Amino acid sequence: MTNPYHHGNLKNALIERAIEVMDEQGLDKLSLRGLARDLDVSHAAPLRHFPTKADLLREIAQTGVARLLEASKATGDAKPGLERMRLRHKGYVTWARENAAYHQILRNPDVMRHASDGLKESLHAFASMLWKDIEAAQSNGWRSGEEPFVLYLHLASLTAGTAIFLIDPMYATVREPGLKDVDIEKSIDLFLGPADE
Repeated sequence: MTNPYHHGNLKNALIERAIEVMDEQGLDKLSLRGLARDLDVSHAAPLRHFPTKADLLREIAQTGVARLLEASKATGDAKPGLERMRLRHKGYVTWARENAAYHQILRNPDVMRHASDGLKESLHAFASMLWKDIEAAQSNGWRSGEEPFVLYLHLASLTAGTAIFLIDPMYATVREPGLKDVDIEKSIDLFLGPADE
């Protein structure tokens, strides 16, 4: 557990501690009273930021998805199409590995059902960018005979599935102990094609 909170930004401290609790004990063990106790503040203090547990979960979902999308959008000057798809995939997977607890929480349906309409719109906007990358790649001859939706389904599943496989404890016993970043890159290359094509 982090050190008890004494001053500073209580809102962020509540979010960080909530993530720790959910990661270590599960969503059922999360409560505003428990967070107040852990952070050594009054039981009423968290209510100034989060009147209900649902409000807290909504904020966690919004913060987590915003950070995840920011990481997977970091494509710099990459050309639309294959290069940009490859970098989006890498950004998503890298962020998930570096923020495993957060990523696990974002996959929890009880957390995501509190997502705001604005968050849902952000996810749709991100999906739209993937569609545009696929369209750009197909216009340049990549898998031009395939249905765009099938390609989108495969890309989204490969990206999310790779992240889950790398960080979910359930897969720990079947992961290759010497798994290297180059192996992950080769996995996306099986779908997109080698980077130098």
